[in-house]
Amino acid sequence: MTRDNTDSDSSSLNEAPASQKDSLRSFISTLASFTGDLSALTCPSFLLSSVSLLEYSQYWGDHPKLFASISAGETPEDRLLNCTRWFISTLYGSYSSRSTAAGMEKKPYNPILGEQFFAQWTGDAETGDTILKAEQVSHHPPIMGFHLENKKAGVSLEGHCGQKSRFAMPAGIDVYQTGHVLLKIPKFNETYLITLPSLNIRGIVTGRPNVELSGSTYIVSSAGHLATIEYSTKGYFSGERNSYKATLRPWDNDTPYYTAQGVWSGASNFARGASVKKGEGKLFFDAKEDQPVPPELKPQTDMDPLESHKLWAVVTKAINEKDYNTASKEKSRIEEAQRVLAKARKEKGETQAHALRIFVLVDEDADETGKAFQDLRSKLTEIAGPKALREDESKPHWRLRT
Repeated sequence: MTRDNTDSDSSSLNEAPASQKDSLRSFISTLASFTGDLSALTCPSFLLSSVSLLEYSQYWGDHPKLFASISAGETPEDRLLNCTRWFISTLYGSYSSRSTAAGMEKKPYNPILGEQFFAQWTGDAETGDTILKAEQVSHHPPIMGFHLENKKAGVSLEGHCGQKSRFAMPAGIDVYQTGHVLLKIPKFNETYLITLPSLNIRGIVTGRPNVELSGSTYIVSSAGHLATIEYSTKGYFSGERNSYKATLRPWDNDTPYYTAQGVWSGASNFARGASVKKGEGKLFFDAKEDQPVPPELKPQTDMDPLESHKLWAVVTKAINEKDYNTASKEKSRIEEAQRVLAKARKEKGETQAHALRIFVLVDEDADETGKAFQDLRSKLTEIAGPKALREDESKPHWRLRT
């Protein structure tokens, strides 16, 4: 397993570019005294990634064959196992791949309202094509909506995700993700509610941030089954960093019929029953061996001005050339234009929903999928408690426009 060489927060500012150390000191000082959601803060440009956060939605499709295989399970137990395996396969790209490739995690651009991202994974005759559509559905608070579908396999998911963050001593950031994913298999009339993990970002002082997962996530199947995935930042389960343990069981029985255990950024095994004994389990997933499939994107010249790659092109070019002053100026220009549009919407009596093209804001209580969510949420709350799922208090729900 490849491991980060970052020692959480043990050194000083040696990793930051010399010209940016004052900026980093000021940022850390602001973090330490700031109260509230950190998404409102401006991050130093050298800590910016050259991608939009909206593009992270592509990690749901990193392993299109595993996504398509969910519906291939013959029993509800097997389909939940396939769903759990696919979900684990999304974690490496979402939370570790950038640290592995660049040696550190960087902050992506905050997507603007109505920003769009499209991707496709062309499959073979057996797998079929997988298509992703994503849009920034809210700016205050920041929330992205996404839809992934493989029509041939008969599997689709739709969800939204927001993030709320706070400073955590010493010099780290804790992030809890709001929102959820609903995965559907119409052939079996099954819906799966999937919750999102909490993040711990460490290494801010060194200028080399890295992400760890903590807490638990859940996959609740309408067929009467539950997967509980517990994360450990310090190797409690396997002795390695980024370790996890997943147990699959019926709603009404605490005894697991499958258990998977290992490292979500590396290899894990699974076995029947409540434990995975050393040397007896079968390979569940190996993030190092089963590499993500890069998505297919259309040429930037064919993109709409609101598509991420085109929208942020000048900022991305400046960051890649380490021209941080230009990056900051261009980023500010885009953000100021959004403030002007927001003011104009307010004067017209319009809401953020009026700016959306790909998704539409729906009434959860009157929406069929919203009702399915409410039923599964009630069951999850009954089993794991009210903190098992974090949602915006106003119950926002978005659906793909038809």
